[in-house]
Amino acid sequence: MIVVILAGILIWHASKRDSSAQVHNADSPTYKTISPDGRSINTLGGWRRVSPPNSQPVYSYDDSIGGVSISVSQQPLPDSFTSNTSQKIAELAKGYNAADKFITDGTTVYVGTSAKGPQSVIFTKDNLLVLIKSQAVVNDQAWKQYVARLVHSGKDVSPRY
Repeated sequence: MIVVILAGILIWHASKRDSSAQVHNADSPTYKTISPDGRSINTLGGWRRVSPPNSQPVYSYDDSIGGVSISVSQQPLPDSFTSNTSQKIAELAKGYNAADKFITDGTTVYVGTSAKGPQSVIFTKDNLLVLIKSQAVVNDQAWKQYVARLVHSGKDVSPRY
């Protein structure tokens, strides 16, 4: 009898977890997104909307680079950025004090480091504006590798139901 009760609790818990995952992912991007190596968004903890409800949607997922937590947000490239995109991204980066830059496979990436250590990374790929925030300093080579994994993924990782 204890085994039957325990099995019932495990089944109930699994069904609650599955239904909460569906609710969490119900609000997910309707636009093409990218992830490192095309990994499933579910392996990254799912999407989280980080923009207010009545504004253009911006979604984020959490990951890590060398043990440093990062948050990767993506949104469609704003209309005002569609002409002179490179210049607009450079201006945005300047606003984030992201003065360091590197190029990986034709993608210009801007990196800024705050006095307290967190970093901001800004670039555009496949008509997306991508902003990454780290909790601490990530070395340049690790940033290059992570961004290259994103740039090369080019895979839509929006959840499928």
